Amino acid sequence: MSAAHKGRIAVVGMFDGVHSGHRALLSDLKARASERSLEPMVFTFSNHPLELIRPCAAPCLLSTAAEKVELLAREGIGVVECVPFDEAMRLTSAEGFMHMLRDRHDVRAVLLGFNNRFGHDAPASFEEYLRLGEAAGVEVLRGREFVMESDGHGHPVSSSEIRRMLALGDVAAAATMLGRPYSLPGTVIHGREVGRTIGFPTANLEIPRCKAVPAPGVYAVTACVGSGNVAGFPAMVNIGRRPTVDVCGAPISIEVHIIGLPGNTDLYGRTVTLGFSARIRSEQRFSSLEELSCQLAADREAALEILSD
Repeated sequence: MSAAHKGRIAVVGMFDGVHSGHRALLSDLKARASERSLEPMVFTFSNHPLELIRPCAAPCLLSTAAEKVELLAREGIGVVECVPFDEAMRLTSAEGFMHMLRDRHDVRAVLLGFNNRFGHDAPASFEEYLRLGEAAGVEVLRGREFVMESDGHGHPVSSSEIRRMLALGDVAAAATMLGRPYSLPGTVIHGREVGRTIGFPTANLEIPRCKAVPAPGVYAVTACVGSGNVAGFPAMVNIGRRPTVDVCGAPISIEVHIIGLPGNTDLYGRTVTLGFSARIRSEQRFSSLEELSCQLAADREAALEILSD
């Protein structure tokens, strides 16, 4: 910790996706930190609390724990405590949480996001958090509500709403709320290689089980091969059960055709990260591979046009 800082100011939450609303809160956090000569800190969880409390209701996530830490770092948050939400955490009261933040992490102030609560007792009022903070020697501050202006109207932004847009295939709306294209990383695995026989070689992706996947369909995406700040290729991806070439009931697959990638590039075992720009069409069954090939050619042109804007 820098000698110029006399402790930390923290926000607590899931921060799934680090969307526009989260970034507004982080901006407020950094401003409050500067005013008080404190170091900004995020206390978050590597898994969704519902995975422990009510597994059947646990959502797929917009970001893995590693992605979340990286996104927070991009926002200038150098101190991120990303811990498992386990049974001990589930049983921690709001009062216990305040003392834990103070004693273990030198937190002198907590910024509560709009409608944000923590602790198994989850006090309903800001005044109760004020009281608990005062008893623990922690200043409690209230964050402002964030709404996104569109068509002259304000729209709340939430991780659950972004997940809903992805489930509908509306990746453009999801990107607007995220403030960037939705990102889906995957490891290239062996597939049936049908696309190669019709002039559209694809990479089959195995993605983290926790990640939210957009609705079945064909999408225009940017594909980044490998890790780090690498340039992306224009690409199109099919998410679905491949009704033209697979039997009924086949598992959902994710196949990306990367445009402009040298044909001799070996992708097996490598990471390819997709950034979703727009949905081109729904998945459909074709009467022949020739008809499928013609449609894929049209999809490729559509993807290039979308990604060139």
